[in-house]
Amino acid sequence: MSTIGLLSLGCAKNQVDSEIMLGLIKDAGHEIIKSYSEAEVLIVNTCGFISDAKEESIESILELSKYKKDGNCKLLIVTGCLSQRYSKELEDEISEVDAIVGTGNFDKIVEIIDDAFGGKKRVEVVDPEFDYDRDLPRNNLTPQHTAYVKIAEGCNNFCSYCIIPQLRGDLKSRSIENIVKEVKKLSEQGVKEINIIAQDITQYGIDLYGESKLVELLKELLKIDGIKWFRLLYAYPSHLSEDLIEIIATEDRICNYLDLPVQHADDEIRRKMNRGGSQEDVLATIKKLRDRIPDITLRTSLIVGFPGETEEQFDNLLSFIKEAQFDRLGAFTYSQEEGTPAAKMDCQIPEERKQERFERVMNLQQDISYERNQSWIAKEIEVLVEEVQSEDPKIMVGRTRRDAPDVDGVIYIEGSSAKIGDMIKVKVTDAYEYDLVGVEI
Repeated sequence: MSTIGLLSLGCAKNQVDSEIMLGLIKDAGHEIIKSYSEAEVLIVNTCGFISDAKEESIESILELSKYKKDGNCKLLIVTGCLSQRYSKELEDEISEVDAIVGTGNFDKIVEIIDDAFGGKKRVEVVDPEFDYDRDLPRNNLTPQHTAYVKIAEGCNNFCSYCIIPQLRGDLKSRSIENIVKEVKKLSEQGVKEINIIAQDITQYGIDLYGESKLVELLKELLKIDGIKWFRLLYAYPSHLSEDLIEIIATEDRICNYLDLPVQHADDEIRRKMNRGGSQEDVLATIKKLRDRIPDITLRTSLIVGFPGETEEQFDNLLSFIKEAQFDRLGAFTYSQEEGTPAAKMDCQIPEERKQERFERVMNLQQDISYERNQSWIAKEIEVLVEEVQSEDPKIMVGRTRRDAPDVDGVIYIEGSSAKIGDMIKVKVTDAYEYDLVGVEI
């Protein structure tokens, strides 16, 4: 048996794949270790979504390849989205790689490792139609108290800038029964927070049941004891139903939090992006959510510098941000991805202009986030304790219902005797652009 280390890059959905591979590896008797220098097998689960992610993946592969010379590494295996998209290039250009595995068959990781030790270099890239609707072991990379649950893979939205359908295939939902079984197991393991993920959770079940079944899934999950928070990530605003809004509003264990990837506000840009709904529709959805759930936290992501984006259209986006007043906002510069309709569009925007627009968006949002965080001062809020601050062991660090792991802010808790994984009540005493400060009550 071998010692194996894995580096997981990209989004939480990719992380779930990493956890499944680690579960299969562990079940086969291999030892999972954190030290890359000591591992006999190194796996890089890559991201290939946009140019920055591709560059990070390549740099990570090259960095880990050094352990073949300077460490204990005997095999270097590359998996994930970059493998799915550029398997031939990886095989031809990085000789240190011993096996390449795509997104459709990473469940063969154990036999691929065995074959590689036997001298057989496998390039395993098939159609990206992985079947998650079965019992698959997981070795979670998250802290024990939180976990991601992927309810579907792939996407049928076909946004003009997005490579995901080519990397992950069409929408493929898991059954309600299979998801419930996994969440029950996570609850038994002590998990308190479930983050529900997919490319678009609002489309969950359409391929299996002929209509969205997200609300029905949530009703079944709410029957499971032990889970304190259910968080909904990646819900397309044009697909939100009244029933979904209602269950968020009425069920306390479903966090009053939604990630709504808007991408752009200008109607002409949205049309070119193949995004459903107009700016007016998006604003109406935001108003409806805040009217029904006054304390809801809304997060979004935006793309600046889409082909043909004029100054007027960008100014329209800035005006939309001011009006929408998102609590959390992430922005990206448009990435011209080969194989997408947008890559062939005229009037590609220079990188310098994209970056300048990105900075203007983030500077504007910084002020908005600060003001919205200030409104929480003196309020009481539930916090999930996650770690001890390294600089000051008297300060605990946690997250509120308003904060998704890894992408949002934290709260620093002064004078608390809580343990990691505890849920406590905290009074907010100060607020910054992204983070809060409070005391346990």
